Amino acid sequence: MEKIKSILTEEINKKGYISISKFMEISLTDPEEGYYINQKPLGKSGDFITAPDITQIFGEVIGAWAIDIINKINSKSSFQIIDLGGGRGTLLNDIKRVRSDNSISFGFLEINKKLMIAQKQIFPEAKHYKSISDIPDAPTIFIGNEFLDVFPIKQYIKINKAWKEVFVTKDNDRFLYCYKDIEDKILFEENKKKFPNEADFFEVNTKIKKIVKDISNFLKRNNGICLFIDYGYFKGYGNTLQAIKNHEYVDPLSFPGASDLTSHINFSQILNESKNFEMDFFGPISQRNFLINLGALERLEILKKSTNSEKIKSDLDEGLLRVIENSQMGELFKVCAISPKNKLIPEGFD
Repeated sequence: MEKIKSILTEEINKKGYISISKFMEISLTDPEEGYYINQKPLGKSGDFITAPDITQIFGEVIGAWAIDIINKINSKSSFQIIDLGGGRGTLLNDIKRVRSDNSISFGFLEINKKLMIAQKQIFPEAKHYKSISDIPDAPTIFIGNEFLDVFPIKQYIKINKAWKEVFVTKDNDRFLYCYKDIEDKILFEENKKKFPNEADFFEVNTKIKKIVKDISNFLKRNNGICLFIDYGYFKGYGNTLQAIKNHEYVDPLSFPGASDLTSHINFSQILNESKNFEMDFFGPISQRNFLINLGALERLEILKKSTNSEKIKSDLDEGLLRVIENSQMGELFKVCAISPKNKLIPEGFD
């Protein structure tokens, strides 16, 4: 963490402050000290747990959804399923259990060295890629579960009727927020008009446009679909930047390189970019409704009938409730999908 602080301090000293996006970028992806390069963020010993590690039902119903997509497209070419990020590999492993044959290959888009090792251990035959451009051409299902929320954001705040950008400065040994003139006025104006007049604080994910562009171009060339699952909103505004360390929320500026920095996803940004790249957009729908639509409750009953252990039955109930209950992950997490125009209609969306 001290090395990251030194890197940030050096950047701040150049003009007295850096953007929130630069602070996140260095903290999370510095080539040597970044959180997503070196930390092992997942699991009980990490900073957070994602849905695939909470319940196997999550991966199994998404696996059935993926097989339905493959059947709908009915391609003569071999299909590939690519997990964007991929965590410890649990999701792809659960999907593989639904159907595993030579017509489907699996891969991870991953930059975290420790997670790559964990993924290889649970799924040795899966391939690893560092960018969309590295992935071979083939009909593809991309799955991004809690993938987009890690990318840097710009933040804008209205102070005394004037818009300012949120930056980070340093006072003695503390990183602090400060408010300065807007750095990229074109980006600001382009996005401000998408928020209601009463908005006094909004955020822009700086990488969604490129991600949607790269995936859209890939899918238009090869066919397939991309599924995004993340916490966020479709209509709204406000400050959503947060940091998690050891399963607890902490000040986003206090532990650079040692805490997971994320923000809520504005799903309307994905919608707008998918339209720009002439893609069909499905959703967003709550994670609760999506999983229930795919048969999560029915799968729960099948698994419970397969065991006599009351402990296992209780764990199955608890796991699924955690990902579908509105008071937990069910409503906060949203699901959307993008695919080439008029190619298919995926299941699960109302």
